[in-house]
Amino acid sequence: MTPLPTPILDLLRDPRAVMPAPAPQAHAEAMLRAHVLEQISRALVARGERAMLVKGAALALTVYPSPAARPMCDVDLLVPPRRERAVIEALAAAGLELHENRFRPKSREMLGETQLVARAGEMRLLVEVHGTLDKIVPRPIDLAAVEERAKPAPALPGLFVPSAEDHALLVALHAAGHEFRHDMAWLDLSFLLRAGLDTGILVERARDFRLGTVMFVVLSTLRALGAASVDPALVQAFDPGLLRRAALVPFYDVGGFPVPRTKAALGVRWVVGQTPLRDDLGAWARGLARYAAARVADRIAAR
Repeated sequence: MTPLPTPILDLLRDPRAVMPAPAPQAHAEAMLRAHVLEQISRALVARGERAMLVKGAALALTVYPSPAARPMCDVDLLVPPRRERAVIEALAAAGLELHENRFRPKSREMLGETQLVARAGEMRLLVEVHGTLDKIVPRPIDLAAVEERAKPAPALPGLFVPSAEDHALLVALHAAGHEFRHDMAWLDLSFLLRAGLDTGILVERARDFRLGTVMFVVLSTLRALGAASVDPALVQAFDPGLLRRAALVPFYDVGGFPVPRTKAALGVRWVVGQTPLRDDLGAWARGLARYAAARVADRIAAR
C-alpha cells in the first residue's frame, strides 16, 4: 500500500496528533479567502439570497484547527437548482467575474458548476457555484432539505454549512467524482466522522442519496489506512453486496491505497469508471443519454 503523506496519516490514525503549523503562504491564502467570503456574504444578503459553503472552505471554518490549516484552490457554494441562477447573478452584481463556457450552450448546466473569479488587487480566487456536486447526472439528493438542516457559517450571514452527516456524504460524493484522487478528502472525512455525527442518520441518508457504494469505498479505504474514526461495523453497514464489489474490482482497489487502479481519465473512460459507483443505474443511463444528445447539439451549434 502506497502511503499518504506522513502528516495526513498521523492525523488519521491518532486523534491526539497535532496538525503542523501552516506556512506563511497558507496564512496569506486564508486571508484572501476570508476577504472573498465576506464579499460573498454581503452580496447574498443584499439580494436576500443564501448558499451553502461546502468542502474545503466550510471545513476550514468548522473542523480544522484554523482556516489556514486546510489547503484549497477555490471556494465551493452549493445551492438548490431553482435558486442557482439567482445566486450567480447576485455574485456577478457584486463584482465577481462570471466565466461560462460558450462552447457548451446545451450541456453546460449538466456539469453542475458555474465558475466566477473574485479579485482582491492582483490576487484572484476561483468561486464555483454548484447546483449539484455530481457531474453529468445528479443523484437524488434533496438539496432543499440539506439546506434546511444546515447551520449558519461562523460570522458570515447568508452562508450556511451542511450538517455533519450531509457534509460527510457530500465530501465522499465529490471524492468519488474525482476517482478518489484527492488526498485531503480522507482527512476531511475523518474529521467529520470525529465531529459527533449520527452514524444511523449517515447510513439512512446515504441510501436516500444513492451513495451507499461510494461510502463503502471511502470507509474501506479509511479503515485500511488505520483511521481511528472508522470501525468494521460502520464499513459493513454500507456493504453493497458481492456483485457490486466484483464490479468495482477492475477500477478501484477497495481497501487499498491509492484507490484508483487506472490513470486519471475524462470522457468515456471516466463514465465507465463511475458506473460501478452508481446505486441509481437506471437514472445514470438515462442521464448519460440526455448528456450525449446535449453534446451533439453543442457541436452542431459550434459549426
